[in-house]
Amino acid sequence: MTTIGILGVGYLGECLAEGLAGAIGEGSDFTVLLSPRSAARAARLAEKHGYEIARDNADLVTRSDFVFLATKPEQIVDTATGLPWRAGQRAVSIAAGITLPAIRAAVAPATALRSMPIAASRIRQSPTAYCPPDEMAEAVFAALGSAHAVDGDEQFETASIFGAYYGHLHVLYDTVAGWAQDNGLPAETARALTARMAQAAAASILTQTDRRPRAPLDDLMTEGGITKAGLNILDTADAFTPWSDALSESRKRSGEIAGEG
Repeated sequence: MTTIGILGVGYLGECLAEGLAGAIGEGSDFTVLLSPRSAARAARLAEKHGYEIARDNADLVTRSDFVFLATKPEQIVDTATGLPWRAGQRAVSIAAGITLPAIRAAVAPATALRSMPIAASRIRQSPTAYCPPDEMAEAVFAALGSAHAVDGDEQFETASIFGAYYGHLHVLYDTVAGWAQDNGLPAETARALTARMAQAAAASILTQTDRRPRAPLDDLMTEGGITKAGLNILDTADAFTPWSDALSESRKRSGEIAGEG
């Protein structure tokens, strides 16, 4: 059985704890130990799921096999330093911008990892990038959605920006659902159609791995049709370039966080 410690039970730590409860309920061989940080939230989770709360951070590290470093990014290294880490243990940062060398120095002789789970961990739908590849991390993140190993800090810096992209998508979907409501659809229908269309597009991309994500448009779009009419507006306005710019800006900020650390 793998004991998973959550060091820092903030919002994302709570999402991880909720998702792990679902995984345990379906037979995953995990137990969860919470740090006393954010006492009210930890107590609520402990009561709801039967989790135990560690006496302090040192107690949590001593008793855990896999530790989520879930404090604020600027506190991760300082909080992890000096705790009773041991060989064979995993110490897993969930913050952007904190490099592997910085984590390794704080948690030696434990194995240091970086990861980017998202709030959808709560419903076990988080596509989580992590590095370096590791069997224990693969099992934990697969239980929370899907696990995506990458090699080293450079690849991870790009993969981690999908955490920001996840947030950006909520604004896009809110815009689409709002337009549908403004044009007469009930709120529930507008919300469902917006989300289900996004889900359908994602499923299409995942099942057609030999094609670019935009390629299905070649099959379904006709001159003079409604898809083409709307896409002409978006292309004329260069509406997609700002999405790349936004992701680049998020990656730039991640690098600045690393420098601040």
